[in-house]
Amino acid sequence: MSTGILVVNKPPDITSYGVVDLVKKWFKVKKVGHGGTLDPFAEGVLIVLVGKATKIADQFLTGRKVYRFTLRLDAETDTLDRTGVVVKSYDGPPIDKADFEKVLEGFKGEIEHRTPAYAAAKVKGKRLYKLARKGVEVERPIKRVTIYDLKLEDYEWPRATLYMECSKGTYVRQIGSDIAEKAGCCGHIEHLVRLQSGSFTLDDAWNLDEIKKAANEGQLSRILIPLSDALEHLPAVVMDDPLLIGRLKNGNLDPLWADEQRRKLVNVNGPVRITTEDNYNLLALWWPFKTGGQKRELRVLF
Repeated sequence: MSTGILVVNKPPDITSYGVVDLVKKWFKVKKVGHGGTLDPFAEGVLIVLVGKATKIADQFLTGRKVYRFTLRLDAETDTLDRTGVVVKSYDGPPIDKADFEKVLEGFKGEIEHRTPAYAAAKVKGKRLYKLARKGVEVERPIKRVTIYDLKLEDYEWPRATLYMECSKGTYVRQIGSDIAEKAGCCGHIEHLVRLQSGSFTLDDAWNLDEIKKAANEGQLSRILIPLSDALEHLPAVVMDDPLLIGRLKNGNLDPLWADEQRRKLVNVNGPVRITTEDNYNLLALWWPFKTGGQKRELRVLF
């Protein structure tokens, strides 16, 4: 079975899991997942994990995200996007463009960020969106996220088009609502495109018609990015002894080999790739040291 990363240009009005199901169906593969959900109304870069790539989904969740979105500033919906029901309206004068841009400055950097009511995050084992649909109000989690860049690209009342670069876990819908509130009005997201997730951009992405065509032609490998390429930003160590590779395939790492590699990796605090001599075949991801509660771990990928 093929293993790798499929970068999809998700269209609006389909869920991320809906895209995963299509890939499973078209290519007749069982193990398919994704590396970071996009809301159904949103479009753009969705990382789909095929085969053993699903074992390292966490490696594709942590990267910086880039979005372009249109914020409507005269109405708020219950879901904070265009799919919801209007719950609040603003009928005051238009917000001055210069004043609006000053508001944006206050959102740059590390900020406290509340999870929206309609989100898949859990509180006491319950999905927030399920509680919201039942009218159950709970204290929503607050976390710290980083907004690396936030700028106004177009402004024509009551709509503002913004560009944002942010850390993982940032809910664009909530950011949009918070911006509108700080500006003295109320708002929701009308249009949302993810331009980039980690190192993958729209230039890397395939639309669903192109993916279906590749499936009909039996060419999954043509559109997959091999894991060796997708993770090339990680440091690598070489394993070329067939005996050691055989043990590794069974989940066993030779302790003498491991100790020798650790002596070379003293400044590494995350995962490293175990590859073949040509640096193309990715055998495993290995965490040689415990960092921040991370248990020493090995994930075999061949």
